[in-house]
Amino acid sequence: MTGFIRDPYWAQPLISYTVMNLLDDAARDQSLQAVHRVAAIAGSPDHLLVAPAKTFHLSLYAIAPVRSEFDKDAWWADHGGQALSVFRRWCDTHTAVTLRFRQLRATSTAIIAIAEPEEAVWSLRRMMQADVPQPPGGTPNYDMIHMTLARYARPDLFPADFATQVAALPLQIDVPLHQASVVRETAYPLLGGKPVETRPLRMPGKVT
Repeated sequence: MTGFIRDPYWAQPLISYTVMNLLDDAARDQSLQAVHRVAAIAGSPDHLLVAPAKTFHLSLYAIAPVRSEFDKDAWWADHGGQALSVFRRWCDTHTAVTLRFRQLRATSTAIIAIAEPEEAVWSLRRMMQADVPQPPGGTPNYDMIHMTLARYARPDLFPADFATQVAALPLQIDVPLHQASVVRETAYPLLGGKPVETRPLRMPGKVT
């Protein structure tokens, strides 16, 4: 046993409300290059589950998490206004930044890219947890800033040292965070859904 599993949520119709940022063309290309290198280690692109490149995104905060079982639309009807108020306040008071992803990791279900610490993201998470009622089961316990690049289709065919080889790969993905969206996701991972609201972050030098 390798400890790797196919993500059971892949392509399932699941509702979530998430603050996220779609990747620009340059970050998308950098991410695809990293996926190709991982696929070579995995033995074949067919051994991975990769979403369409146009859906590549960075999840900043799960307001109503995809992996929690409750009526998310009913919860949003009650608390979505508070969440959007906090989201707007965060966008209006934080300066646009570039997130720098420099490390790859193979988790039990996915290949993730890990970013260098960035206070703007941590601030969003603190504000949401402090000022928005937490949904049933709570929200994820964030200990990093990361984005998922691929999941596993045939982890049984991975080499025994797959995780070690993945961690040794060089990585340089720069993700401009100039705007963010609250998205109602309807199929995982972002295979269906639409933005509830999109707002720019404050540009450098702008006085609030």
